[in-house]
Amino acid sequence: MSEERERPESPPPAEAPEKVAAAREFCEGLLARMGAAVTVEVKESPEAIAVALRPQPGNAIELGSALVEALQYLVNRVVNPRAEGRKWVNLDVGGFSDAEDPVVKAMAARLAATARRTGKVIAIAPITARERRQIHLALVDAEGVSTRSEGEGLFRTLLVVPERAGGRE
Repeated sequence: MSEERERPESPPPAEAPEKVAAAREFCEGLLARMGAAVTVEVKESPEAIAVALRPQPGNAIELGSALVEALQYLVNRVVNPRAEGRKWVNLDVGGFSDAEDPVVKAMAARLAATARRTGKVIAIAPITARERRQIHLALVDAEGVSTRSEGEGLFRTLLVVPERAGGRE
């Protein structure tokens, strides 16, 4: 086995600015082609790339949740073509934040409680990528359970795993 394969794969620090630029370019380009009058603001944190979409006066395109979900999926596929070195791109329209949805947060707490109580893995599908991420974030420090996603695209499933049924992975 070569020495290169034995080392853990992690992106070089220079890759993050490229990902930020790719996210901006993709969002601006696609929205312009759609005829959307939107200002794109991009900020980077150690964990993610935040892209704020600010509709301008005269914007004829409604940035509804379905469109934002689709755009977020596409930009993440463009910015993160491979699993290694992945840096999540989060789209924000009108100040909405992943961590601020109380309904999804409450659902995450109920799922964790059920998994702990029954000792069984709970599979959740179909839910949007944004909802999956919200549940992962809500349960990242939850005692007695872990989460993971399996599958691809429309068949991606969120699993809430009690520690005694598989532990943290």
